[in-house]
Amino acid sequence: MKKIFISVFMLIGIYCFSQTATKKYNSFYNRYEYFDSSGNMIGYEKYNNLSKQWEYYTTGTTAQSQQPTQYRDPQQLSISGLGNAMTAKQNRYDNNVQQVQRTVNLISNQINNLDVTDKQRQLIHDTFQKSCINEVNRTKINYSSANETNRIIQWLYDSINTIIKNVTAPSFNSMPDSNSQSSNYSSNSLVIANYGKKLPVYNIAVFSQSSNRLRDETIMSDSYVIINENRIEFKRADGFVTYRNFYDKVYNEQKKGYTYSSTTGAVFIHDDLKYVEFFETNLAEGENYTYFITPFGNR
Repeated sequence: MKKIFISVFMLIGIYCFSQTATKKYNSFYNRYEYFDSSGNMIGYEKYNNLSKQWEYYTTGTTAQSQQPTQYRDPQQLSISGLGNAMTAKQNRYDNNVQQVQRTVNLISNQINNLDVTDKQRQLIHDTFQKSCINEVNRTKINYSSANETNRIIQWLYDSINTIIKNVTAPSFNSMPDSNSQSSNYSSNSLVIANYGKKLPVYNIAVFSQSSNRLRDETIMSDSYVIINENRIEFKRADGFVTYRNFYDKVYNEQKKGYTYSSTTGAVFIHDDLKYVEFFETNLAEGENYTYFITPFGNR
């Protein structure tokens, strides 16, 4: 009889929680969203591609806060040698952080010694700060992992090489001065010619980080993108219209187009306006939503 009462109480507790919070998956943002009984979103959880884990964020719309989901049972640990293990992990973490910091310092010194004009040097510094340093600082990185640390270091070197190449390009130096940071790079004429135009989207597909096509989205109403110099507006597959403001861009020679940085994630626009890619972070990694502006539906 005692076991029966315990089971009944557990069922009642589970039922009560299900009445106070509803969990829904948002396919565009690739996250689970939690709503209270009034329909207000109280939080969401999304997968961090850098730290390789799910993270929960509260929206602050309610006094109650949703606790992060436990994805695996706690391991039974032996306390013998635990102190040494924690010390070793902390040492790896500290050493890897120092490696990244030394890389940043080295890149900064190299920028100072470049044979460029003062204006170009300042622009390279500012772009590296906005596109790279700020992005690393706001991303949760597992510095206890050597592979993760090496990936970040390589990304920093690749990024600064691309920034220097774009800033020192002849097409850049021939452009008139402008107070807008994003206009300080050469732009593709086809993209510029279509500024402000509503470009129809024929298909929306989701691609993995390794460029594997995962699925196609069902477009509920006519989708489109509107590209401007510092902003892109787009209508998602579910009919919701949103936008991203650009504050920087770097040319991707391999993909033939510019990757733009924004506060909500990177955006890649192909030179020939074949497609536009939307990423969750400015590292332009992980899954992305590809909006095909041509009817062919491929990249």
